[in-house]
Parts: sequence; C-alpha cells; structure tokens
Amino acid sequence: WGLHDGIEAEKRGRPAVTVITRAFTKAAELRAKALGMTDHPVVVIDHPIASKPPEAVQKMALASIEEVAQGLVSSSS
Repeated sequence: WGLHDGIEAEKRGRPAVTVITRAFTKAAELRAKALGMTDHPVVVIDHPIASKPPEAVQKMALASIEEVAQGLVSSSS
C-alpha cells in the first residue's frame, strides 16, 4: 500500500517517493502501471529488512537518502 499512497499523493500534487525492497520490484512496477503512473519514483533497497538489526536498517536508510531526495525533486517537476 505504500506505493499506492505515494502515487495518490503525487496525483494530488505532492512529491512522493516509495521505498521498497528488491523482492517487491515487479509487484511495484505492475501496481504503478495499474494506477496509471509508471514514472512514480521508487527507491529499491535490499530484502529483507524485518530480520535486520536496527543499526543495519539505519545504514540502509542513510545510503538511500540521496536517491530519495532526487526522486522527490524529479517527481515535483
């Protein structure tokens, strides 16, 4: 549902980026197509995250900051 929410936010004029894990890339691609926004910015991180310690997840988040920021800038143009 994160992808759905991100696309709905964009449709309402709010920049949005969806962060997903690698295991959900195909599902996200299909869902974005179904929702009519194939260019919605998506940042893909390693899977899984639920079993990782908080420090590892934080490291993944920090490594993705630039890509998320770029997606927000490009989605608002």
